[in-house]
Amino acid sequence: MKFVTALFFCLTASHALAQLDDNLRLTLETPQYDSSIGQIGQIRGWAFHPNQVVDIVEIYIDGEFYSEVPVGGQRNDVYNAYPNAVNSRYSGWAQTVNFKDFAEGYHELEVRAYTTANRYNSVTGKFCVEKLPGGNFISDPSIIDFKTLEKIHMAKNALLLQKITIDGEFYNMELHWDTATQGFIVEQVEAYVSEDHIADTDYEGWCTICNPDGE
Repeated sequence: MKFVTALFFCLTASHALAQLDDNLRLTLETPQYDSSIGQIGQIRGWAFHPNQVVDIVEIYIDGEFYSEVPVGGQRNDVYNAYPNAVNSRYSGWAQTVNFKDFAEGYHELEVRAYTTANRYNSVTGKFCVEKLPGGNFISDPSIIDFKTLEKIHMAKNALLLQKITIDGEFYNMELHWDTATQGFIVEQVEAYVSEDHIADTDYEGWCTICNPDGE
């Protein structure tokens, strides 16, 4: 344990001397900026340098160090776009995060990528946590029941499921299509109210914690 702690502080000290390098390409794919999240998801993206090896990224949430993630995931799409960059085929990085562990509301995100030559670049983001009923991790799937669903509101990139059951209570669940993960994410779950007045073409989102004015 002492060795791991010492290694971490050594790496941190060396990164303190790193030089900013705008040639280091760093992309944050998820969470998308200003997005609302109410589930387990990922902070992920890709990073490469034209002529240096990018080996790690550091993730900071609300200014506090969260994790260090190796770079090396296969990204053929990045390689096809930048075939001459060093290790562009293996430029992916990802960190699984239970966003429900964070307090509800907005959080600041920063990702810093480093090369083995001690160059770095960073990107920032922002996400909003909307917690689901049932605790930070629902281990018993039987507490969720979609058979009580009474209506689905449809928008271009979202669905609003009206009146589902979670742990014996009724809720409305908002799902949004996420391009980066190619799937739906749970953006919000709120206590059930009938929204029969909403026209499908008018539906733009239900977010109240992250966007109380509905703008």
